[in-house]
Amino acid sequence: EEAEEEGEAQERLLQHLMVHTGRDLPQCHLEQDWDVLGELGSGSYGRVVLAQPRDGGAPVVLKLLQKDRTGRWGFLREFCTHLCLRGQLTCLQVLPLAFETPTHFGFAQEHAPAGDLCGLLTPGVGLPEPQVKRVAAQVGAALDYLHSHALVHRDVKLDNVLAFDPQCRLVKLGDFGLTRVMGWQVGPTCGSGHAPYAAPELCHLRMAETLRLEPSLDTWAFGILLFALLTGTFPWGTAASCDPQFGEFQVWQDCPWQPGGLTCGGGKVPRAWRELGEAALEMLRRLLRLEPDRRSHAGEVNRYLHRCWG
Repeated sequence: EEAEEEGEAQERLLQHLMVHTGRDLPQCHLEQDWDVLGELGSGSYGRVVLAQPRDGGAPVVLKLLQKDRTGRWGFLREFCTHLCLRGQLTCLQVLPLAFETPTHFGFAQEHAPAGDLCGLLTPGVGLPEPQVKRVAAQVGAALDYLHSHALVHRDVKLDNVLAFDPQCRLVKLGDFGLTRVMGWQVGPTCGSGHAPYAAPELCHLRMAETLRLEPSLDTWAFGILLFALLTGTFPWGTAASCDPQFGEFQVWQDCPWQPGGLTCGGGKVPRAWRELGEAALEMLRRLLRLEPDRRSHAGEVNRYLHRCWG
């Protein structure tokens, strides 16, 4: 009940910010007002560019959302969610600059020079353990901050964690376009662009069914992200029983934890997991509990930072 009240209060704050921001949204022409220095990324949503104001000033990153793909209210929600998170330095910060052009909505955000984690990751290898631990601590802090403010990110993945240096001494969680308050009803996402990060309770939803949004969905995706960073691969294609690798994980996860050795209460540690150390296995098992209400919170990874993960 308390979490529900917090979610309702957060939604009221967001709605207030959205109305206020939408009322004063300035019109501009991108080519006339900005000198685009280069493209940093693109997708079905639009594109992200590095640009400099033509009337002077330092270069900034502009996220440009196509109006035919993103409605005005959706754009305002993403920008205002960013504004609500300006107190947390492990969340990508926006500048107080939002605008619209004839074809796009746009806002300015800080530049992460090293790009996203996908660009730093070596496929099939992963990242060195010290870097993974730095990412774990910082993304865990970002998620705990979101969840303490009754928000669920809903799109935790390698592409949405941005690095400010190749050693990951500073990384930030970004892209809050899908972020919603706790208690929001969401439909199935498994099989879309969210797999293999989608939790099993999402993958099991039928088309007409919905699920109450909880932080445990982020926790699951965070566990998948850490596995990918440690191994350079995903543990499965989709968290559904039809996936053999997930089926093998289910058998192991259902067994009681017994440290030391490849078996766990009679269930073998899945082959893809056997290069990981005892601490990493225990941590990931807790993040990836099959029962959502038994998953650890994201910040609990800090308990494992002093132990070897390999």
